[in-house]
Amino acid sequence: MKRLLIILALFLVPVQARAADLSSMGLCKITYYCPCESCSGPYQDKTATGTRCEEGRTVAVDPDVIAYGTKLLIDGKVYIAEDCGPGVKGDHIDIYLDDHERTERLGVRYTNVWIIRGGEWDE
Repeated sequence: MKRLLIILALFLVPVQARAADLSSMGLCKITYYCPCESCSGPYQDKTATGTRCEEGRTVAVDPDVIAYGTKLLIDGKVYIAEDCGPGVKGDHIDIYLDDHERTERLGVRYTNVWIIRGGEWDE
């Protein structure tokens, strides 16, 4: 059964990522946040690592689980762990978006997340 799951996972990972060393985090809780007061408080678009949030790049993580700077593969897109939040604990990842309406519309979901540990990524 484990061998079958590994084979299936290889088909679900984009071809570009296969050259990289991937480590599965398994199924993770995915939520969304934006720079508004209700999502980010006084921090707005500033991250815990000192960068500015950027849609399509920034995610908030639990730094006790995922180190800042780690590249994550989520639904075929690469994100960088640059931020944290009081509600982001364990295998919960918060994806940054530019507007609040989409954060509410997208809500909460669960998906497989991969840590990219090395190799080349060609999007």
